[in-house]
Amino acid sequence: MKNTLGKFIKLQQSLLNEKAQCLARVKEIDDALAGKAPVEAPAAKPAKPAKVRRPKRVKNPMSLRKAIIQVTTGNPMTKEGILAAIEKLGYRFASKNPINSLNSVLYAKKQFKNEDGKFSPA
Repeated sequence: MKNTLGKFIKLQQSLLNEKAQCLARVKEIDDALAGKAPVEAPAAKPAKPAKVRRPKRVKNPMSLRKAIIQVTTGNPMTKEGILAAIEKLGYRFASKNPINSLNSVLYAKKQFKNEDGKFSPA
């Protein structure tokens, strides 16, 4: 109960502060329109957000799907085993979490069978 009441009081105070700021701004506008105060220049435009740098695309000799098929054909493997085998083939991931990329291929379009956590081509 105390926590809820504290949140309410905090929110109410925040709204009262915002109302006071809005009223002060409206008074400034009224004064400017009445010629009582100098008109301020409009505020500068906010700076553009920095561009997100994407990692460079890694050139691999084969697609991730083909690499998974190659290592799992005739030998169902766990995700961790597949990842290790693919990296042993020379496949390089640009991602910090390569298991996420592997998951997206393993679970997409029912191209692979999952039997007790071991994957093989469908």
